[in-house]
Amino acid sequence: MALVQSQLSKVANLHSVAGAPVSRQMWHYNAGTDSVATVVAAGYFDDVRGYLKVGDVIMVVAANSAAFRVLTLATVPQIGNVTVTAAAFS
Repeated sequence: MALVQSQLSKVANLHSVAGAPVSRQMWHYNAGTDSVATVVAAGYFDDVRGYLKVGDVIMVVAANSAAFRVLTLATVPQIGNVTVTAAAFS
């Protein structure tokens, strides 16, 4: 399935403290029936690249609300696939 742009919501601007890297944004995305594997695949977020920055955090609810992941934007190129990394939960 493809990303549904209307399901991506900006939650906050995360302003850095003095000496920290640039500010980031926090997002929430409801992936509906898409699995976590689908959402973390390179290119899934390509259609919204204009809103995203490297280091942004996306909280994802996937697989009909059966799964939750915290993603960090790894690359947001002008051309090519947007990539994310998923936080490991212990």
